[in-house]
Amino acid sequence: MPPEFFDTAEIAINEGDQSWGNLGLWQEQDSYSSACRNLAIALGSMAGLDETSHVLDVGFGCGDQLLLWLEHFQVATLQGINLSATQTQGATELLHRRGYDKHCEHLTQGDICDSSLWPARGAQAPTCILCLDSAYHFQSKPVFFEHAAHSLPVGGKLCLTDFVLPEDFRPGMRELPLHAMLWASRIPRGNIMTAARYAEQLVDSGFSSIEVRDISQEVMLGFAGWWRCYRERAGHLPTRSRLKYLITARFLDWAFTNNVLRYVMVCAQRKP
Repeated sequence: MPPEFFDTAEIAINEGDQSWGNLGLWQEQDSYSSACRNLAIALGSMAGLDETSHVLDVGFGCGDQLLLWLEHFQVATLQGINLSATQTQGATELLHRRGYDKHCEHLTQGDICDSSLWPARGAQAPTCILCLDSAYHFQSKPVFFEHAAHSLPVGGKLCLTDFVLPEDFRPGMRELPLHAMLWASRIPRGNIMTAARYAEQLVDSGFSSIEVRDISQEVMLGFAGWWRCYRERAGHLPTRSRLKYLITARFLDWAFTNNVLRYVMVCAQRKP
């Protein structure tokens, strides 16, 4: 079988035995692992996670964020859906090694557009759905929103990080490099919209009380700045990986500077 597009390559740029795989929320002197952890903590804090939270993580990667929900926020229960088979296997093994066997059986590999993978409302339903740096890859964002709304009780939260277009975006010559990068990154063009349109889709799916927080500079410029410093020490990486991070860093720098994309945290509540 051909290798998966979403795999475990990011392990090579992590510290120790960590395996984070997001763009990070960068502060001065952050390592890749610590910046990724920062972004997860910011999302969990926005969601108000605590010991009463029943979490469904959609797109959980290799599992480091699952441990964060359990150990840092001490959530009550944890479920997950993730497209990559290799990542899901790694996440399951990680939770097993850390003694969280009871949560392993609630990690599912598959496409979020498959309604059969989503929990129905009821005793085991999530009170919070988290999506850390993965929603832009989904085949259909409206379908994702609809499944999330169907699984959450009234007042339940959907919290995610995502890319949006600035409200004053004008395609022109900037549309070509944007399209090229989206295609190379397996991001459907329809998933990238303004924050206003994003909020409309959430409302149409059954959400209200929508909060959007722009963290573009700390994420996009932060990642670009990290790679400029790290690339001199990146000789251990395969050529394919070095090229991937170089192109990503340059694109994020260009997209921020030219007002092509913004990176946001979004939180919405399931309305009655």
